[in-house]
Amino acid sequence: MLKWSVCIFCSALVVILPLTAAVCNGFIKKSVVFSVSDINVSKIAEKKCSSSRCYVFSDQQKKAVASFFDKNGDAALLVQLKSPKKITPEMASARYGELSFGLLTDDDIPLSKSFAESLPSHPVVKDSFSSYDRAPFALAICFDKDKPLPAGFFVSTRAKCVIESVQVIRGCIGHNFSGDVPVYAFGPNGGVNDKRQDDFSGASMVFSSVNSNNGLMPVFQLKFSGEEASEDSDTAEVKKIAFGGEVISIRDDSSMIEIPSAALKNPFSVLTSLNQQSALQTVMLVSSDPSLLKFSSESKNVLSPIKCDPGLIIGWSRNNWRGNDYELFEWDRFPGVLIFDFSTYAVQDDFLKRMAFFVEKKGYKGTLWSDEDLAEIHAYNAHDYRAESLAEFFDRAEKENFPLNSRERLLKRILAENGIIVVNQDGSVVAGRGAIISISQESPVYLRSTFIAHEGWHGIFFSDDDFRNAVSSIYYTMDQKSLAYLRKYFQVTPSLNYDVDDDYLMKNEFMAYMLQRPLRSICKYYVDAALRNYSQIYAKNEADYIIQTNAQGFESAAILLDQYVYDRWKLNAGRVWMLSR
Repeated sequence: MLKWSVCIFCSALVVILPLTAAVCNGFIKKSVVFSVSDINVSKIAEKKCSSSRCYVFSDQQKKAVASFFDKNGDAALLVQLKSPKKITPEMASARYGELSFGLLTDDDIPLSKSFAESLPSHPVVKDSFSSYDRAPFALAICFDKDKPLPAGFFVSTRAKCVIESVQVIRGCIGHNFSGDVPVYAFGPNGGVNDKRQDDFSGASMVFSSVNSNNGLMPVFQLKFSGEEASEDSDTAEVKKIAFGGEVISIRDDSSMIEIPSAALKNPFSVLTSLNQQSALQTVMLVSSDPSLLKFSSESKNVLSPIKCDPGLIIGWSRNNWRGNDYELFEWDRFPGVLIFDFSTYAVQDDFLKRMAFFVEKKGYKGTLWSDEDLAEIHAYNAHDYRAESLAEFFDRAEKENFPLNSRERLLKRILAENGIIVVNQDGSVVAGRGAIISISQESPVYLRSTFIAHEGWHGIFFSDDDFRNAVSSIYYTMDQKSLAYLRKYFQVTPSLNYDVDDDYLMKNEFMAYMLQRPLRSICKYYVDAALRNYSQIYAKNEADYIIQTNAQGFESAAILLDQYVYDRWKLNAGRVWMLSR
């Protein structure tokens, strides 16, 4: 039991300031700020034997806290502290500098000024002033979303202590060293400030533990410090972090990295950095963007995409989807490129099969075919379409009054919602910006990885003029006999049937087939393709050339493309992601 005394904010001294940026997460969250200092707070019935100081919110402050929590759905209390007295090693060994910080409930606050000498047990954050050498630091503890809001807080320590500020901020768990004052934030279950790892076991008490129509799991925001990665892709440092045993590899050197917790197998656990050179300067678990809960009103289908790296999508559990038929993502590095992950091939066909034949299939292009016409024909196991093709499809359907199915109509709504197409008042449809790519949960993991790479390169091709120009240059200067086989391969492979007279399509597919697998597998892949029956029957001369040259023409082209995409984006053949498991 904690010995305690109580201090109450005097109404004349309390200032509720306008909303300002919170120091807890250092991002864009807002907070209600209370003006508090050690000398301006009146002390009531302080016990000389007490090692705790308790602070009780006024009615006005309680209302402000309740309003803040109701508006945002989460909150935390952050206090900035320091000790004006140096903690010597002898004092530290005597545990003199240790402190505990926790929240008070209404039940703790007496109705009169006669206070008990002890405080009921509460979850606390434990730290020590000896770690900071009289420098300020901040501790935060989140409110439990399923319990009454706190009525105040307490700090228990034997050391001299100055409380420099108190803030009610958005819920967050983790640490942030990017500012002048280090910040450590904890869940409602409290914890010990280890400084070597972050404990997120209490996150489910603050945030939703599943993605659904009604709630969103939070997102991790990370920033590394330390040595910069080498420019050499073979020696560049791959940073590794572990979430409860699941290791995530990170190649991204951007200022802030976001990892949706829904992508992880066990996100609400202990996080540790496995790198010696690069420490985690910041790792904060914060609430997700509430706009992600935007759904179509009639059927609760997802309309807003989750921004993330495509490497996380490959192993993203369907249990953490917001809907049933698909989950919708947006490529974080290439805005406007939407990524659909469909539950089955059949659902994917409902959305995109007619589109595939309209846009790419030789003998079918440019025509809207009925379900009966396409019933026995295969489209693709993964898809990609640029804004112009999508707009043309829906514009043609509008002009011909063609009966699209319900999922195609939903697709049109999603595209319009995200600016990929623009639907005019007269019903006509024009291109906006961006593209879509898709994969399916029905594909095995190894194919999902290949498909997301292949389709991802298409997404970049659609988005970047310079990349298209580089691809065109390599396409025209590569070994033309190898290219002749590829064109035949696109024609004779039953599942493809590309229109090889479409120059844009040919360059796009050439690029994706060169980059969909790592360089080390290029030669074997094309030699094996050349040995297949349909290559030997329908393209024997071209296929034999690939076998005789061990596909060196393809390997040379792939090396040039690989160097380009690494120099531009730090990507590689077979890898369009910066994060992987």
